[in-house]
Amino acid sequence: MELSVPYELFIALRYLRAKRKQVIVSVITVIAIAAVAAGVASLIIVLAMMTGFREDFQNRILSGTAHLNLMRKDGRPIEEYRDLARRLGTLPRIRAASATLYQRVLIQGQKDTDGAVLKGVDLNAPREANEVFQFTVEGDPEILSRPETDAETGVQIDRIIIGRELASIVGLKMGDIATVLTPQGHLTPLGLVPRYRDFRVSGIFESGLSDYDATWAYISLEAAQRLSGKEDVAEIIQMKVYDLDSVKEIGREVLQASGDGYTVQDWQELNAPIYTALSYEKLLTGIALLIVIGIAALNIISVLIMIVMEKQRDIAILKSMGATNRSVMLLFMLQGLMIGVTGMILGIALGAGFCYFADAGQWIRLPAGAYALDYLPFHVKTIDIITVAAVTVFISFLSTVYPSWSAARIDPVEGLRYE
Repeated sequence: MELSVPYELFIALRYLRAKRKQVIVSVITVIAIAAVAAGVASLIIVLAMMTGFREDFQNRILSGTAHLNLMRKDGRPIEEYRDLARRLGTLPRIRAASATLYQRVLIQGQKDTDGAVLKGVDLNAPREANEVFQFTVEGDPEILSRPETDAETGVQIDRIIIGRELASIVGLKMGDIATVLTPQGHLTPLGLVPRYRDFRVSGIFESGLSDYDATWAYISLEAAQRLSGKEDVAEIIQMKVYDLDSVKEIGREVLQASGDGYTVQDWQELNAPIYTALSYEKLLTGIALLIVIGIAALNIISVLIMIVMEKQRDIAILKSMGATNRSVMLLFMLQGLMIGVTGMILGIALGAGFCYFADAGQWIRLPAGAYALDYLPFHVKTIDIITVAAVTVFISFLSTVYPSWSAARIDPVEGLRYE
């Protein structure tokens, strides 16, 4: 059984083929297709770049921080932190929960003293709840739970894991003694003096975020309690969740399970300025490139107008043979859509291909230390490709309306008068 092709489509294809006296039309057609392809490819590449940068940057940030934090509204320590962390860890959408203490301190090394954030790690909690297990590149975080005793003085020395850049700044290496000074002082005959304690450097971590590696250090939760003078309490229950995008809803579930007197803070609130800026940047960049596609689509209008002017006699003959205004409009709309769709397919292939090879080969390297990433990632999302394709087809369709309407208005008598 033979398939019948609508004559409008057949004629549209014939009009797009090159003939000697229509070379200029064919050249402009190729230019129109190339312009649409370039606009589509550019849009896909930029959207993939923004998505990749945002996702990788987000993963780097969230690998070092909690997805969800629970704390008391009045700021007091949490005394029942063990039972609370255990209960929250059993919620269906919570991957792991752990109690912690944070404290701003000064760390003194062999050559300098610098400020740091000291975090107490509950080593009885699941490993995935504490990022120190993921980041440590020298030593073993489990050793934080095993203080050593000085053979001469009999004094217990707790252990510490510090960031590589912080270790370089203050002059510390594995096995050295780091002196930690806290802002909480204690009274002596000479007055109020800072509280300090020695720690054995038993590990070095490296997260890939220079600011994090230069300002953070880890000790056991028990050591943090002794250092701060807050015995057997925690300040925060930190949680990792399975679905980052549902963290608001999960936060409400956590509050219901925790009871009154608690509040939560999620990763979106903690990093709101960064992610808001990245989201708006992607949106504004996409809008700018859509304008580029719109400008490229103007070439479709030029092509169709030239074809209409060239084919007035053919249009008049078609109409005199019974073709309706609707059929003539459809004929030229199909030409414009074929140009737009061809450019769109080429653009998607070029854009997606570039993103794949650029991401796999890490073509675009970033300056060391300037960003949290070593190279510029390209993550192509199916929804982005579908959106770009739909918008391109829509803009191409709009570009065909006026030339097609003009063609449909041609009077057969006027078109054949001088033939």
